[in-house]
Amino acid sequence: MYPISINSVVRLVFISILVVIFSLGFYFTRTAPRDFPVGKHFIVQEGESLRSISKRLEQEHYVYSALLFRAWISFLGNDRQVQLGEYVFNERHVLGFMVKRFVSVGPDIPLISVTVPEGSTTYEIAVLMRKVLPNFSIDIFGEKVFVKKADGKLFPSTYYLLPSATEDKIIDTMTKQFDKKYNEEFKDVEIEAPLKSKEDVIILASILEGEAKSRYDMQIVSGILQKRMNIGLPLQVDVAKETYKMKGLPSQPINNPGINALFAALSPISTPYLYYITGKDGTMHYAKTFDEHKKNIQKYLR
Repeated sequence: MYPISINSVVRLVFISILVVIFSLGFYFTRTAPRDFPVGKHFIVQEGESLRSISKRLEQEHYVYSALLFRAWISFLGNDRQVQLGEYVFNERHVLGFMVKRFVSVGPDIPLISVTVPEGSTTYEIAVLMRKVLPNFSIDIFGEKVFVKKADGKLFPSTYYLLPSATEDKIIDTMTKQFDKKYNEEFKDVEIEAPLKSKEDVIILASILEGEAKSRYDMQIVSGILQKRMNIGLPLQVDVAKETYKMKGLPSQPINNPGINALFAALSPISTPYLYYITGKDGTMHYAKTFDEHKKNIQKYLR
């Protein structure tokens, strides 16, 4: 009888582990989970990572292994290309079918893409949604926005929505995106006088969306408007007619501003100007005095 060397034992253990791994891998790829959630809905949203998707698939028993699901997709060269939408499986499926379904075949109900431009009013957003969502109500959306006090916080961006998305769901999605972006960009930025609150920042930003186009011009206009507030002059902006009869900001946002306008509201550029106009060619013209302002009107708007 020959003694068994340590190397032989190590080799035997290594081979045994490989056999177990291969067997498990074969089993996990060739069989479907016993508690596969037949008939339930699985939704892949915009911005969700492959890791998050595969983890949910494992947790909800669509696949045995999130790691194997990711590995198969990466092996095929389709990393991060899982198609967005709502999936429904009417029977149990093995891993290979699941990979093919999510990467190549696609969902039962694709998500609908809607792009909301910066400075859109709540009504304009509602009209956009009504064009692509069959059950969407413009009136209900407006009522919900009013109740939730979401005016100004419907963040302009591209959204991917299910056709069944409700008015509440859309508002919550857009306001959540606003909070996320605002905190990312301006979490440590102090609000300075004459602005008193985040609400003031949003209202001023909504005015800047209507009064200027570039971030730089928005910053200059922001400085002018805040200077007028500081010295007690009415804002007198065309996009909010009530500012010709009252001092200070309007009581609520006039549209839904984007990052550039919010940045300008928080980061005004100080200049000697008190007046401005946008010429017929779209160029901004500034003036220190009312007489200069009148000359600019005659020169660039007549």
